[in-house]
Amino acid sequence: MLGGEFVWHPSHHEFAVNIVEANHYLTVRMPNFTLYDEMYHLQNFDAANVTLLATTMWQGQAMPMAYTREYGKGRVAYVALGHTQQAWAHPEFQKLVIRGIAYGAGAELPERTVRCGLLGYGPAFNMGKGHGGWIDATPGMKTVAMCDANPARVEAAKTEMPDLLGYFTSLDAMLAMPEVDLVVNILPHNLHAPTTLQCLAAGKHVVLEKPFCITVEEANAMIDLAREKGLMLSLFHNRRWDGDYLTIKDIIARGLIGQVYHVECGQMGYNKPGFWWRSDKAISGGIMYDWGAHFLDWILNLMPDAKITQVMGNFQKRMWHAVTNEDFGQAYIRFDNGATADYITSQISASSRPKWRIQGTLGAIEHPGGDTLNVASFLNGIRQDSTVKITLPGYGSVQYYRNVADHLLMGEELIVKPEQARRVIGVIEAAQRSSELGTSVPPCAGCE
Repeated sequence: MLGGEFVWHPSHHEFAVNIVEANHYLTVRMPNFTLYDEMYHLQNFDAANVTLLATTMWQGQAMPMAYTREYGKGRVAYVALGHTQQAWAHPEFQKLVIRGIAYGAGAELPERTVRCGLLGYGPAFNMGKGHGGWIDATPGMKTVAMCDANPARVEAAKTEMPDLLGYFTSLDAMLAMPEVDLVVNILPHNLHAPTTLQCLAAGKHVVLEKPFCITVEEANAMIDLAREKGLMLSLFHNRRWDGDYLTIKDIIARGLIGQVYHVECGQMGYNKPGFWWRSDKAISGGIMYDWGAHFLDWILNLMPDAKITQVMGNFQKRMWHAVTNEDFGQAYIRFDNGATADYITSQISASSRPKWRIQGTLGAIEHPGGDTLNVASFLNGIRQDSTVKITLPGYGSVQYYRNVADHLLMGEELIVKPEQARRVIGVIEAAQRSSELGTSVPPCAGCE
């Protein structure tokens, strides 16, 4: 039935899984990945009668790691993995297994495409062009339209993305296009909620640039409407795939620093802010809504099972009075398991601290910046210091859109859920309220 005969497996080791067929149900949108596991070897393997999907190198030979074959009236999916806890915890391995079961039960690769419209094509960071490129690099997705209130930006899009079906200065006009299934909202923060509600009301899925919005009330309205309409709503928290963050998660998962009880993180410097909308509190929401959205999302995902009990905020306006954003923002979070987190963002700090400092019962992680992490571990009873190189890809923009496509086309779990993003807004809102009151406060309802 397998199309080969199991012979043996070597001891556990780390090896690379190379996807060799990218247009199959099991492996579509799946990247190459590494795994610590056993590798089963086959003999009498008839490669001509299988669809080979993934291989790994062993002593100069490409060994089959995943394939499918017809058998009688059914189909067989073979995966030569799954013998360690690390393997079963790996998201790509999990995906292979789940898809293999579905494929064996008759699932087919969807033929339809998720057609996307870009809302906002501002020049800052080339975000409109960036999202369009990341979407078009994702099998099963395609950018078909754009909209910007500024005619000059529409002309820029015609030059940079000349093959779209529609170029608009009116959101209503773009939403009227039946060819648009999903809208990517890249507008300034204060416009996120009203325009996203407009897109959802028109029956479009929405990917929303971070931060979610400015208030929890706005977040609730968007979540409720998306649920009522049966539409996807997700936040572009692409930084969940940052190399340093994924490496930190892996170190913690391996138990090297024990149970995490305190996290410090943030970005600090002494620099005058620019005169643009991100420095205008009425538009941006304040100093914590930009990078703070990423850092707070990271913190909350490092504490996946913990509930927030109290938030203490500290916001200072002391130096840069030509803009309305605060100069300094701090959120100190207490969780129901006793763990705490301290996030700081500042433009008036001449003395900084590491980007990350994470304390655990058996050690600590420190990331001063750059491509290495410093790890101290007492896992074996004595202190062991090591430097861990960050080799994973950063930013995660394509990885994010792969998951959106997997969710919409194959029904797989959405990684960045709106309820998670609402907690981020809840922390910022609670921190601001705490700073005004001069005391810690509980989180908003639904943001615990």
